[in-house]
Amino acid sequence: MAPSTTDQTQTYYDDPSTNKFYTFLWGGQDIHIGIYPPTTNDPSADPSPPSITSASHATVKHMIQTLISPPSSFPLTAQTRILDLGAGYGGSARHLAKTHASQVVCLNLSRLQNERNEQLCKQEGVADRIRVVEGTFEAIPASVGENFDVIWSQDSFLHSRDRVKVINEIARVLKHTGGRVIFTDILATPDAFTKEPELMKTMMERLHLEDLATVEFYKREFGERGFRDLVYWDGKEHFQTHYRQLGEELGRRRKELVGSEGVDEGVLERQVSGLAKWVEAAEKGCVEWGVFCFGR
Repeated sequence: MAPSTTDQTQTYYDDPSTNKFYTFLWGGQDIHIGIYPPTTNDPSADPSPPSITSASHATVKHMIQTLISPPSSFPLTAQTRILDLGAGYGGSARHLAKTHASQVVCLNLSRLQNERNEQLCKQEGVADRIRVVEGTFEAIPASVGENFDVIWSQDSFLHSRDRVKVINEIARVLKHTGGRVIFTDILATPDAFTKEPELMKTMMERLHLEDLATVEFYKREFGERGFRDLVYWDGKEHFQTHYRQLGEELGRRRKELVGSEGVDEGVLERQVSGLAKWVEAAEKGCVEWGVFCFGR
């Protein structure tokens, strides 16, 4: 029997070379798309682009601001219970715990990422407010709990072959009155698979998927379950910037990754190819990215 998408995703992220690639280029805290400042013609401005690390952290801060500001207007406190689906290295959870003292459960497939998350939580003094659980968001384990105030996720749902099941699981574990769902995802534009079928097929084969979600899909599915559509922030320009910058950074530091970090050359070659495909898809108007916020 062929391995499931969940098994393939876990195997991918638990590969030591792949793990080193992400920790090295992203900085070891986050593993999601960043938000970049607008370009400027001001000669006094710093000409160098912001780091991938700082841009990724900017996404976390943007999401928090979206959550606490109108029309969401959700207060984050020490009593707030948050479930981070596909938490990666836990950078968002630690920031939420430090800045708002919130209690966070990190649900994540990768054992290597979970181990790093737990280590960093101890080092940064927030282990008492963060719990790390290995598992999939397509079937949230009972040990995670229910009645969360906020469901949080960043660029994780694209790995699911059954996003309806993911949304049903979110609806099950979120509190029934006043809860919030905030997440980012990589999305297909409505005509992507008809406009560029070969490009999209190649990308889906690499991800072991059949498709990507769309903005309309999430709005419809959450709406059918009684959620209010509070915010969709379109950040497609940041998607293209992020993947282009990753490709450039990989080009600059490739020898270092192979040499001192011991990353497998074949892994890097696949990453180079994958990053180029994402940039091509963005340039051709086939993919987009943004922040969703739904409420009960």
